[in-house]
Amino acid sequence: MSSTTIFEAAAEGDIAYLQAHTSEISTKNDRGWTPLHFAARYGQLEVVKYLKEQNVPTDVVNSEGKTAYAMAEFWGFDEVAQVLKPDDKPDDKPMESTTQEDNEVKHKFRKNNVNYFAGSPLNRYSWFRSDKAVLSRLLRAQSARFVLLSELKPLIDDSQEHAPMHFGGWDEVQDIIGDPYNDDDTAKNLPILVFLGIDETKGLAEEGVAYWALDVTPKGERKSQMEQFIQDLSNRELQFYDPRSKAFALDGVTAAIYAQARSMVDWNNRNQFCPACGRNTVSAEAGHKRVCPPQPGPHAEQVPCISAKGVHNFAYPRTDPVIIVCVIHPTEDRILLGRQAAWPKRQYSCLAGFVEAGESVEEAVRREVHEESGVHISNVVFHSSQPWPFPNSLMMGFIAQASSTEIKLADKELENAAWYTRGEVLAAISPQANGPFNVPPGIAIAYQLIKSWATEKEWGGNGLNAKM
Repeated sequence: MSSTTIFEAAAEGDIAYLQAHTSEISTKNDRGWTPLHFAARYGQLEVVKYLKEQNVPTDVVNSEGKTAYAMAEFWGFDEVAQVLKPDDKPDDKPMESTTQEDNEVKHKFRKNNVNYFAGSPLNRYSWFRSDKAVLSRLLRAQSARFVLLSELKPLIDDSQEHAPMHFGGWDEVQDIIGDPYNDDDTAKNLPILVFLGIDETKGLAEEGVAYWALDVTPKGERKSQMEQFIQDLSNRELQFYDPRSKAFALDGVTAAIYAQARSMVDWNNRNQFCPACGRNTVSAEAGHKRVCPPQPGPHAEQVPCISAKGVHNFAYPRTDPVIIVCVIHPTEDRILLGRQAAWPKRQYSCLAGFVEAGESVEEAVRREVHEESGVHISNVVFHSSQPWPFPNSLMMGFIAQASSTEIKLADKELENAAWYTRGEVLAAISPQANGPFNVPPGIAIAYQLIKSWATEKEWGGNGLNAKM
């Protein structure tokens, strides 16, 4: 055993450590947990028996309102619960609060977390994507708004104080867009145009404000036209900026719309050739699908793609699932954070990685944590998710319980990893950021996972600093 605290020893069943530190066996941590609570939580029967022999108090209630007996009952450790059961406790009644307030809490859904780049107000109206008449009307509406991107960079209005993202109107872009929804399927050389959805705060369906993404990157036959267009924008103090600096300063709603626009334009750019036959694909369904159409053969016949059977000659936007996890120590008073060598000095974050084929997200959490840190995971609980349009990931955030503590950087992906206490984490996420390490910015889901554990009672926090 390699216990370092009385609580860790109780959770891991390290009786020798407890015997060597008998003066600490009745102490509490910052959440009111005693060593007996931890032994009951992790089903350490021999530790529970030893602590009872030492006459430690068994009626201590932690910050969750539970005694050690209630912990054992809740987690299903029947033998431990039998040892801890109060003398006046009937065998057929669980030691659980039955107040109306408690019952209401148990049956309420937890409020969802909405992270940066999520929370778009747009109704995507997927059934409009194949209706050219509707698309044509939405495109030309005076209320239509266009997210203009050049090399995926957002267009920022430097003439205004807070430099918001500029949404173009139909009058600005009509010469570039042309007439993409006419009946002439032979139209070529059109810029990437994607229907994003409708903001219905001022009207439903076509009465609302339609949003579009438009790629104005200078390239190909339209290079000169796009260069002149960008110059005209620059003359109006409208500039395309690197998204890593400007996109992170956008308000939440605009950031969500930009994230969708960026991901869709990037996907269309990356999939202009069929992976089966190498021929050019064409945009369909308002930019949400690419098709490998039949091509003229040497004798004027239409030659289908070699993958034309089924839906294989269609391509749809991809999203790469990524797990990111805040790992809680077995004693629940520390979390595991790591850092990569390329990161800024002193920066630590949650562990993360891509979900692999044939793998559930829970399995990905356990695999990634073990590969990167050597730590084993038991329970995995979903927290929230975040679209990450660089280029097209979906970050799925979890809070997970460690069942081991030894750190081994086996795959060398991390430069370092360490367990940090709640006090150290609170110092790191404070406005002064005066802790022993730095955390990612507040817009990152990693920060939200860390903050939830440190400050929110439902995730194990102490309820302090909840408005950070």
